[in-house]
Amino acid sequence: MTDAHMMGGPEMAPQTPQGSGRPGEPVAPRDPLQSSGRPGEPGPPLDLAAWLARQRWFAAKARRIVATTVDDRVPVGGATLCVLRVGIDDGSVDRYVVALGRGADVVDALDDPEFCRALLDVVARTGEILGERGKLTGRRGRAFVPTLGTAANVRRIAGEQSNTSIVFGETLIMKVFRRLADGLNPDLEITRFLTEHTSFDGTPRLAGALEYLARDGGVATLAVLQEFVADGRDGWRFVLERLDAGDHALVALTRLGERTGQLHAALATPTADAAFGAEPITAADVAAWAVGVQRQVAAARKAARGHALPDVPDVVGPAGLGSLVGRVKIRHHGDFHLGQTLAIGDGRDFAIIDFEGEPLRPLEERRRKHTPLRDVAGMLRSIGYAAASARLAAVERRRWETDARAAYLSAYRAATAGARFVPESDDAFARVLAVLEVEKAAYEIVYEANNRPDWVEIPLAGFVSATASLGRPAGAA
Repeated sequence: MTDAHMMGGPEMAPQTPQGSGRPGEPVAPRDPLQSSGRPGEPGPPLDLAAWLARQRWFAAKARRIVATTVDDRVPVGGATLCVLRVGIDDGSVDRYVVALGRGADVVDALDDPEFCRALLDVVARTGEILGERGKLTGRRGRAFVPTLGTAANVRRIAGEQSNTSIVFGETLIMKVFRRLADGLNPDLEITRFLTEHTSFDGTPRLAGALEYLARDGGVATLAVLQEFVADGRDGWRFVLERLDAGDHALVALTRLGERTGQLHAALATPTADAAFGAEPITAADVAAWAVGVQRQVAAARKAARGHALPDVPDVVGPAGLGSLVGRVKIRHHGDFHLGQTLAIGDGRDFAIIDFEGEPLRPLEERRRKHTPLRDVAGMLRSIGYAAASARLAAVERRRWETDARAAYLSAYRAATAGARFVPESDDAFARVLAVLEVEKAAYEIVYEANNRPDWVEIPLAGFVSATASLGRPAGAA
């Protein structure tokens, strides 16, 4: 995730066994990708496993690397784009993309403007570059800027976590997915749909993409290229800065609620594309979603370690998710919080970005249709984190969170009035949202308990509040 309230985990020193270094085999002692030498001798030039473990985008920092394997090498712009298979001590194996420049130590070529321009050129000419086992291909989108030129300024955005982003001439931005998964990445898929099939202007348009095609036929999205929002500011930092300045940002959050509703309406645009067409929500859908909520709550109880969590009322019947039966499920953001937005012009507008979904979940799960109120619940939990992080007295925090939630929700309800993807009554809307907030808070409890136990009180409070909302009689305030 990119939001400050969902970042980081402990790092552990990895180990990498030696091997041949041929594609598909463990890294060899003399290969520049190796990480261990003979006993008593100086270490080799590149300790890639240790370097991997220190990167913010490496997903298993709390585990130990037990194997690194070179799946492929693709020569690009004087550097090498490496597809690595990384084995972890829990038995899992993931693929990562590492761009290696020349040097005695690990040199990340994504810090090299010439290498980045070479990647952009593959998109510009819709070209392909052959590797040892696969190939890199480029595709252009509607927003591509052919007149950008080779002299455009190139800079890398600092502070990201799961991906790496490069800005070209303050016009385009390329996001490189460090963790590769075969299949269509939702960030590419959803941005393309919004660009080519809707009039929604609240997301930067798609300018192109890079895909990696393996010899076995697997296709993975390696990067997406979009318009760059030059005056955009991280939404999470924007809200905290406004609170520090004494501005409660309620007008801005009202606009964000409106933009969220417009996004969901755009994703519900009638289409013959089966991946995006709205589908009726069935009783079986609701039952499956309820099981998912109960499973997440059970995990939270286990992780809470001494914190008693209240019982959660029925989540499958009319007092829970039941009112969704007969409405429609659609594609949605999937990992929505303030850090997935850009505040424009001091909050007069917002751009919504990063449709990748939760990166640790399988692609197919991230691409499933659901009630888009999951996004709304995610944003409400992000507002809760902002309240807890603001330098305000406890009473002021609670008052601001209440006001911020109301501003966001009222605008969302107005923007989606009559839409088939939301419950018809205000009471049903509130109850569905409460269930989804319970689920999200339970997820956060597990995350914080495992990574930042000092923060666990924030989602615990959210869990208690959402559970209490579910227990209130219909129509109660």
